Amino acid sequence: MPPLAVGCILLAALLAASWLADRLPPPWRRLPVPVLAVLVGLFAAETARYDATRGEALYWVGLVAAPVVAIFGGAAAGVRRWYGWPDLGPLPGRAAAVAGLLLLGVLVGGRVKETDVRVTIARGDGIRDAVHAWRSSRGGAWPATLAEAAPDAPRTRMGLLDPPPFAYDPATRRLAFPLDGRRRLTLDLAAEGAAWTVER
Repeated sequence: MPPLAVGCILLAALLAASWLADRLPPPWRRLPVPVLAVLVGLFAAETARYDATRGEALYWVGLVAAPVVAIFGGAAAGVRRWYGWPDLGPLPGRAAAVAGLLLLGVLVGGRVKETDVRVTIARGDGIRDAVHAWRSSRGGAWPATLAEAAPDAPRTRMGLLDPPPFAYDPATRRLAFPLDGRRRLTLDLAAEGAAWTVER
């Protein structure tokens, strides 16, 4: 999805949450914007763990626009609270809260991704061992599918909601998993002691 479209969706969600916050009774009016901010932060963290084809939007919205909105929106909210002028209303402060959680989600998701890659590599090494054991019991033949050699093969841990599965190519005898929308790590199962390599 283009970064501009993502930004427009976030702006529309913020305006809707702000409109709702201004019209709910006092016990509930504090909820819409914080709930939106938490949801946006969680989605940003999940996207940072595995962006699929959303890498460009993650960069421009999460790492470029979000800090700018958080800084200037927070500054506008601060001067409104402490000095009373210029009074731009509650929207800049609400935008800063959502942008701050968005940025935090991207940063936390990026750190978690490092662990995801290590765990996924370990799972891939286990699949490699299962493939080699399957070949040893069948005279050196290669499996046509990964399910033949490792029917209980785990998925990757690239994300939490829907992590992509490992890919196996019987022609090249390579095991692979995506790092993001443009790169993947591959392992040559036929080469003894081969290491995982990055491919685009």
